[in-house]
Amino acid sequence: MAIFIHTSLKNGSEKVHGKIEADSQQEARELLRKQGFLPVKVEEEGSTLSKNVHHQPKKKPLKKIKVKRLSMREQIDFTNILYTFAKSGISLVESLFFIEMNSESKNIQNLSIELRKLVLAGGGLSEAIAKFPESFDRVYVGLVRAGEESGELESTLKRLSFLLDKQDKLRSKVVSTLSYPIFVIILACLVTTIMLMFVFPAFKGMYAQMGVELPLITTIMMSIGTFLKTNWYAVPLIFASTIGSVYYLFTWPTSKRFLDEVGLNIPVFEKFLRFTSLSNFITAMTVSFEAGVTLVDSLLFANLTVTNVVLHEALKKVAVDVQYGKSLTSALKASKVMPGIVMCMISTGEESGALGDMLQMAGEYVDDQVDRVVDILSKMMEPLLFVVIGAIVLVLALSLYLPLFTAYANMG
Repeated sequence: MAIFIHTSLKNGSEKVHGKIEADSQQEARELLRKQGFLPVKVEEEGSTLSKNVHHQPKKKPLKKIKVKRLSMREQIDFTNILYTFAKSGISLVESLFFIEMNSESKNIQNLSIELRKLVLAGGGLSEAIAKFPESFDRVYVGLVRAGEESGELESTLKRLSFLLDKQDKLRSKVVSTLSYPIFVIILACLVTTIMLMFVFPAFKGMYAQMGVELPLITTIMMSIGTFLKTNWYAVPLIFASTIGSVYYLFTWPTSKRFLDEVGLNIPVFEKFLRFTSLSNFITAMTVSFEAGVTLVDSLLFANLTVTNVVLHEALKKVAVDVQYGKSLTSALKASKVMPGIVMCMISTGEESGALGDMLQMAGEYVDDQVDRVVDILSKMMEPLLFVVIGAIVLVLALSLYLPLFTAYANMG
């Protein structure tokens, strides 16, 4: 047997140091747990790390730490680490302590500190993470609660990791699809602004010497250019107010509903909106249902992931209909949200008692459709952007050269 030097927690908070005899480090940890200690660091006597155990300065009592909102990547990392520790049989408090001491993210460390305090105070993990709604939404909290109640927290963490990873990949697809056209449009606006401020005013004197009557389009562009050059400080304000207005349009409930309705009536883009929403919905519903959540609650949890107002309301009605006794198949059919093939899969799963398996297959089908629609949209965006940029270039060119053409015509 070997002698191991350990640093452990007694009663969840008091740090103690000592020695224990065991055949291996793992056995030493097990013996410490049986004695009521929470092992933090266990090293064999004589090792480099063990020599410094008794010389570590005592830490001051932890104060309330402000935890920032976790990014999607941080949520995935945190959930993956918790799942790995749970699978290894490590207790929740010990897992949180390990994360606190070893995580590369300072924000995750701070979160682990606060969660450990709450768990040590007698709460469960679901109660603890519910204190941080900016980092853990209702779906996350609800699934963790279901996992704790069913005794399958490990499996639930694995499902949550899958759900978050799926949402992260879907978000990346959406961002990559929309970022290119947005970047091109912003660049076109910047180039147009520079042209109006510096190029058009330079031509103003030349047109005056030629004595030609300026066309309406040239007069308008000259006036805008002169105004922007004179009031140059207004340019960043105009850009900022434009961005703010666009953001407000997409967040104000009335305008958002209108835009969501319009989006669902645009060919191809309608499929993009529908299938991306259904991808999140079906994945969240599958994870919830497999975690032991009731069908109605699974529908409500899944609906929290749908951001399109029209689809959100339609799927919320599905949950209400199921709650009042309708079958899932008939409720979804009445909503007219799901594609026919998905409806067939869900109907088969409901009748055969294998709804979870069929939901997984439906999710795979929807994901394939998302990939296909994203590919189509990407190919359509390029010619559409060329048309938009071409129209801008045409207007600017006509504004500059129409007076010259008129002057040459008069000379002839």
